[in-house]
Amino acid sequence: MKRLVVVLVLLAPFTLSCSYFFKQTLNVKEVVAKKEEMDRFDNPAYRFLATKDLAEKRVQVRNVTIKDVIVSGNIDYEFCVLVSVPYEKGTIDCYIYSRELKTVSLLVKGKTKIDVIGDFGRFFTLLDDAYTKIEIINADITILKEK
Repeated sequence: MKRLVVVLVLLAPFTLSCSYFFKQTLNVKEVVAKKEEMDRFDNPAYRFLATKDLAEKRVQVRNVTIKDVIVSGNIDYEFCVLVSVPYEKGTIDCYIYSRELKTVSLLVKGKTKIDVIGDFGRFFTLLDDAYTKIEIINADITILKEK
């Protein structure tokens, strides 16, 4: 019995860390499709559960050019990387938060292309021409080599 408890205690951190790596990954267009589905419902409980479900997923953005690097408005991060993804109804602005300061310091506005994968944070809007804005947190940023 004691061995079983020891084994379970030793496996608990492993299973928790594995759940992080095996999260479902969505691209930006799939995330926005989920937002459009949420917008069709007036029920705030449905919206809450749908947002909570998205928070358990990873968001992937591929081959995008840096729009800007700004000081973070999120207190958990120092800087924010901005990218825009074209979409049929307008652009989707992604606010990417990463702890990889060395990588962020190498990004050049308007030139550097990156791939990003991170956790869904939230949707938000501002008074501008973007269709919507997505916050991506705990992001891993990969700088793409120029051809």
